[in-house]
Amino acid sequence: MLKRLRKNHPLLYCIGAEAVFLGSLFVSSYLVVIALLLFRFNFAYADDYLLGCIQELVGIGVAVALLRRTGKAQLLTRRGCGFFNGLLVGMYPAALLAYNLYAKLLFGLPADGTLLPLWRILCFFANMMLVGVAEEFLFRGVVAETLLEHFGTSRGGIWKACLLSGVLFGCAHLTNLFTSAPLGVLMQCVFATSLGVLYGAIYFRTGNLWVTVFLHGGMDILSMLMGGLYGTETVAESVSGYDITMLSSVLVYLIPAAFLLRKKKIGEVRFYFKY
Repeated sequence: MLKRLRKNHPLLYCIGAEAVFLGSLFVSSYLVVIALLLFRFNFAYADDYLLGCIQELVGIGVAVALLRRTGKAQLLTRRGCGFFNGLLVGMYPAALLAYNLYAKLLFGLPADGTLLPLWRILCFFANMMLVGVAEEFLFRGVVAETLLEHFGTSRGGIWKACLLSGVLFGCAHLTNLFTSAPLGVLMQCVFATSLGVLYGAIYFRTGNLWVTVFLHGGMDILSMLMGGLYGTETVAESVSGYDITMLSSVLVYLIPAAFLLRKKKIGEVRFYFKY
């Protein structure tokens, strides 16, 4: 059934997959809280990042199940151009990660901050990396792959798959309206859409899902690094602080995507994605 839906109605399948994925995150979060209440768990130890780890593991399970049920589980082990060669293709976001890390360590450390307990810091790093795994499995492995198979590997088809998968990735962040300010969420959606297009371009050029998993996880870690180390802000507070300057991300990420998918490099996409 899922295979037929994916083949005959790819956009509907992608939207449905996203809805199931996001729904599983919400349901799992409530079930975890109920379970903790039933077992009289001390909520002083119920760190948001620890709960987030459980939530994202459920999301990973959903994405992997969708890949298996549609005969696409091999994407998880496909080497493509190789991980380290893939990082060279994704050199631009990798360089941004290095620069942002340098800037945060040099200028972003709180003057009188106290590090959180080690277990909370480890939960932060684990949660951010698991977000990268879950979202890349879903939005690149399930969504972008499905759209590329539908639109084909012509330059126009590749761009349609990139742009549409980026839009669906951006729309997924509307769920943050439950916890963050509307303007901040809107700006996050714009940011995520353009970043999703870039991740799609990197995935298509490398044929390796783990390259975008690494880049995505690294960006999430750096975006919340001070909050994860010192507890200075939550994810909801960070998103609420986004403003219209985030619109600059459209060019910051779409220009590199256009460079990656320039005409003479389209053949590399066709080499890894043969339909």
